[in-house]
Amino acid sequence: MLTERQRLILAAIIQDYAKTGKAVGSKSLLEQLGLAVSSATVRNEMASLEEQGLLQKEHTSSGRVPSQRGYRYYVDKLMRRRQLSEAVHQSLERVFSRNFQQIDDLVQQMVTEMANLTGYTVIALKPESVDTRLSGFRLVPVDGQQIMAIIVTNDGQVTSQSFRLPEGMDVHGLDDMVRYINQTLVNQPIVDVLRTLSGDLPLKMERTIRTPVAFLQLFGDVLARSIRDKVFVGGRLNLMDFTVDTNLQEVKQLYQLLDAPTAMRHVVGNANDGVLVQIGDENGNSLLSPYSLVSATYRVPQHGVGAVAILGPTSMMYADMVELVDVYRTALSQQLLEYYR
Repeated sequence: MLTERQRLILAAIIQDYAKTGKAVGSKSLLEQLGLAVSSATVRNEMASLEEQGLLQKEHTSSGRVPSQRGYRYYVDKLMRRRQLSEAVHQSLERVFSRNFQQIDDLVQQMVTEMANLTGYTVIALKPESVDTRLSGFRLVPVDGQQIMAIIVTNDGQVTSQSFRLPEGMDVHGLDDMVRYINQTLVNQPIVDVLRTLSGDLPLKMERTIRTPVAFLQLFGDVLARSIRDKVFVGGRLNLMDFTVDTNLQEVKQLYQLLDAPTAMRHVVGNANDGVLVQIGDENGNSLLSPYSLVSATYRVPQHGVGAVAILGPTSMMYADMVELVDVYRTALSQQLLEYYR
């Protein structure tokens, strides 16, 4: 149990260290807090906090820096929510007042804006594609026998893939198949369409349409890609500004982790609709142990759960990051809900 003075000192050290990156000494604390005590008293309090594992000494200085346990205590018991700054209001306006054609564009704009605002790395996941539907399918001639298959889903996502027709086959020879797909499969959930493709549809089409059944496999592949989970990352290079270990192999592995949707959904966890702060080893992954992750999930009814997270140093300004993640995930959820309506 900390005294009120110890709580003031711990909070001041954490906030000061986040701003300067330098160990904090008793003299600067005394000036900052205006305590009516001696410098020796402040040193004794700092020593007590160190004994409790909340502070630690830095080798190059007589001052103290926060420990992982100290950060945890601060986040759980000392941190106060802050009002949004004007810079954040302007940032929200830049992101959410723009027109966008695809959800991917909006989410990527958001993580890029947040990364520019914080100087950290920002990660986002769209809601899982539980109700994404097929809106349209078409084939576009490119050059000679080269054709592009284009699939549009109801969330505005456009997925395409080019392929080459067998010699002697014209793209118009596939018109009946494209027409059949658009007449029978449009507006169905993608997962149902994929189930249909793996069932007896190819056999039914062979009876009525003279076209290679192998082409349905291509259609299925492009369709599956249209709902594949994806991680949106902003400020990738910012990671190098606060990476404590210059081991290039570990940095490479960390970048690979950030691009893995399944792994990132596991890492961001679930704070029961609140904002989750994971510090150091709490991240549950050795690659993330030098960092802190501030994350929150958001829900879009009938469409699933997404997530927004900020990855930064353990010395980040936690109150600011918690507020930022919270306001952005709320704004994104509302924007997506309006879009789907």
